[in-house]
Amino acid sequence: MKVQLTAIFLCLAALASANNPLKIKVLDENKEPLTGVKITAVEEKVTLFTDFDGVGEVSQVQSPKVYRVEYVGYESSYVRITSSDKEDIKITLRKSGL
Repeated sequence: MKVQLTAIFLCLAALASANNPLKIKVLDENKEPLTGVKITAVEEKVTLFTDFDGVGEVSQVQSPKVYRVEYVGYESSYVRITSSDKEDIKITLRKSGL
């Protein structure tokens, strides 16, 4: 019984670590975090927004996905995330010329 419980807990721990969200940090040209940046999975129309620290969390993806990063007054950007991406991503948005 103890061996079975230990095996179950080890499997759950492995699953939890495999599903760690990937963080996308969005900054302006002065390296200041941007709050409320819209991050949209292009093909799925799934949208999330950055928090006060400029961070949005994307669950690990099984296949490559492209995300559009947009904020009012700034040029939009795109980022491609794959299942092999393990490190957090930093994106710097530039002010638009309009």
